[in-house]
Amino acid sequence: MPLAAVITVIGAALTVLVLAVYLISVALILRRVDAKLHAVTAGLHSVPGKTAPIGSIVGQINKDLAGADNALRAVLAR
Repeated sequence: MPLAAVITVIGAALTVLVLAVYLISVALILRRVDAKLHAVTAGLHSVPGKTAPIGSIVGQINKDLAGADNALRAVLAR
């Protein structure tokens, strides 16, 4: 086998090896990103359940604050 053919085969093998290492590293990074996105998605799915009762609580707080506002306005009017 001529020297040029050997060098070409070695160059092609090194190119394939470098590309394989690069693609494997990209795949590992994407796997970590996927795991983090699953965690974020799970957290986002729990938000509606945790924020659903806020409407009634805010209404009660507004009623309480309206009473306090009326009392303070009465004090200021004196």
